[in-house]
Amino acid sequence: MSWQDIQVNTFMAWCNEYLKDRGMHVADMSKDFRDGVKLINLLEIISSKSLGRYNKNPRVPTQKYENNGIAIEFVKSENIKIVNIGNTDITDGNLRITLGLIWTLILRYQVNRGSNNDGSAKDELLRWVQSKIPSYNITGFKKDWNDGRAINALTDALAPGSASDHSSLNPGNGTANCAKGMDAAYNALNIPKILAPDAMSNPRVDEQSVMTYISYFRNAELAGRTRENEAAALAAKCRAYGPGLVEAVAEENADFVVDTPRDGIELAIRVEGPHTETQPTVQKTVNADGTAKFKVSYLPKEPGEWKVHVTYGGVHIPGSIFHVRVLEAVSLGGEGRIRVFYSTTSSSEKGRKDVQDLQRLLEQKKIHLRPDFEPWIPVDIMEREDREAVFAKAGTRALPIVFIDDKYVGDYDTVAGLEEQGKLNALLAYNERRGH
Repeated sequence: MSWQDIQVNTFMAWCNEYLKDRGMHVADMSKDFRDGVKLINLLEIISSKSLGRYNKNPRVPTQKYENNGIAIEFVKSENIKIVNIGNTDITDGNLRITLGLIWTLILRYQVNRGSNNDGSAKDELLRWVQSKIPSYNITGFKKDWNDGRAINALTDALAPGSASDHSSLNPGNGTANCAKGMDAAYNALNIPKILAPDAMSNPRVDEQSVMTYISYFRNAELAGRTRENEAAALAAKCRAYGPGLVEAVAEENADFVVDTPRDGIELAIRVEGPHTETQPTVQKTVNADGTAKFKVSYLPKEPGEWKVHVTYGGVHIPGSIFHVRVLEAVSLGGEGRIRVFYSTTSSSEKGRKDVQDLQRLLEQKKIHLRPDFEPWIPVDIMEREDREAVFAKAGTRALPIVFIDDKYVGDYDTVAGLEEQGKLNALLAYNERRGH
């Protein structure tokens, strides 16, 4: 395991600790921030501020660049110094740059607790650790933590009796000792296990990952958190995530997952729509460590705002009550826009001619001059998932494809037919019907 592997896993776990409040989850650091949606939500959660309007269903590259541009500008507005980090880096999936941005956020909102003094964050955190466990002579955030005794000592310092045998632990059992200390911190202080035991005991452990994890202890003390009410503490350790907690489509199954710290405690799920409730189906799996995973699915019958209540032992878990946008149909993020999808590599003569003829027709109507017309979108440069979503909503793979107000109109032959029938202008005037 390299230091970067450790950093990727730790930073991803840190992100997920916050994103669970909105039912979101990151599984791939180089891919899951590319459309900007999860990055914007992460920033809103950790800053307790709104970033305003953004593209909630970005399918085309320009929307993704725009979303990440909004995120980067917000970071700058918070007087957070970022060097050589741009929206294109995040959208293009540059892992090194993405990790650099996340560390910048961790430093400000986690390690420094919102302070602007990022330069001394490491020294201040180190001094705090030294004040809690002076006998361990901690000088940094790497090798001093490898044998696991220090993390047990720190846990016991904040929750006396939780790891009182720390000084007698065998330093040769580093991974087991780290696991013991992390379990004790999780149970006594609700410190999330964002760093794996075999990562902390690794001689190549990432310094920034250890700092991130240890900062939870300092923050727990600042918040006055020691032993909490058991029911509330257990509920706080649950996590729910998945598309069914964010957005769904009417008459299509909406899925999500709930992870709980132990089996045998009642998990209650209630799903209510604007006018009716629906009964979810739940499949439970008990893991070898005693934790449990619940796969949940429900069928929203109507569009509108739905609410998903998730309680564990009678207490709402983080993020609950979840507010879910249920749409009439899958959104391509093209509401209020005129879009044409085409291929730059069409091998058929008709395909190439259709592109030319459609361009001529739209230019005759001066559509290309309208602010709601997006430049022609080549499907060749789209992510496969986004490209397939376009084809699925259109019900065809025939290109070029025209969408107006996120509704499929047709290929060139269809559009030409609408023009001959005198119906095309009415479709193009959708914005007048919407009062824009």
